[in-house]
Amino acid sequence: MPGPGLSNRPVIRVCHVLASVGEKGGLEKNVIELANRQASLGHAVSVVADESMRPHFDPAVEFLAHPMGGGRLNPFNLRALRDRILSTRPQVVHAHANKAGAMVRSLRRWLPGIKRVATVQNIKRSARPFRDYDAVITASAQVRDSLGGIPATVIWNSIAPPPPGTREAALATAPPFLGGPEPVFCTVGRLVPAKGMDLLLEAMAQVPGFKLWLVGEGLQRPQLEEILDRQELRGRVWMAGHRDDAVGLMGCADLFIVASRNEGGPYTLAEALHMKVPSISTRVGFAPEFLPAEALMETHSVPELVRGLKFALGDLEGLRERLRPSFDLVANEVTLDAMTAKVLGVYGKVLSS
Repeated sequence: MPGPGLSNRPVIRVCHVLASVGEKGGLEKNVIELANRQASLGHAVSVVADESMRPHFDPAVEFLAHPMGGGRLNPFNLRALRDRILSTRPQVVHAHANKAGAMVRSLRRWLPGIKRVATVQNIKRSARPFRDYDAVITASAQVRDSLGGIPATVIWNSIAPPPPGTREAALATAPPFLGGPEPVFCTVGRLVPAKGMDLLLEAMAQVPGFKLWLVGEGLQRPQLEEILDRQELRGRVWMAGHRDDAVGLMGCADLFIVASRNEGGPYTLAEALHMKVPSISTRVGFAPEFLPAEALMETHSVPELVRGLKFALGDLEGLRERLRPSFDLVANEVTLDAMTAKVLGVYGKVLSS
């Protein structure tokens, strides 16, 4: 059912531009869910994206394949992109992230009468791709503040609240360490340097007294395996690999940890808070907007992670109590309906200007 204020808006013709190729991380998930939800509400939604992204979009979304592996300034590539956008006759073209933002910005003179909106997920060294837009959306206040004064609206990425039974289904798979004398901590993410899993394991070696579920798969696994052996952590860490029930595992843990060096959302933190799991995080994405100062750690720092782990380990129940406002905030504001309504509000504002 449409949420409040979603079903009575005028129909908007919007064309999303996504430059990702093949992967479906947090950025891609956000675009897919937003476009699909907008279409389900009756808006005329199209997406120009690489053919590899087609299976993720609902049939109600008009999908136009465009090869996104080429250079963002190639004139032939840009001309073809312009033609695909114009073929959808949009009122709004919505570019997502750096490459799509730069390409649509390059086309601004050749998109007459079309309002341009860009979404920025991560902190940028250069805000150039997002200049000259009618509106800019950022996934967090931290990202907004990195744009060098470009006006932006903060709209948190959404997640679907975990369905009933999510925790119980994961518990039924009998994950290790539960029921033992030590609490179980959990972290979830792709095994890549941005997620800081290597830093977390190095910190863990300095903080005894808990077990860890490390959920995810990726190219950094050999390096993490080496740390496990070097720091003699094999008996304390479960390398769970990719798990479709990752959210349920979060719900079974005593603490959720985000150790990222850089991050847009992070979705996983929102999911953990939806599950009412005490959490600590590095200062990435919207974490500073969701967690109290004592639950935050500086990025790129093993000593900071050591401090955070010791803090959480010292009073898990106290941390849970302090995070009750965070649980409520995420339940009310980090939802697909809330995000969709706010994005449609941005469209309405630029169309009326």
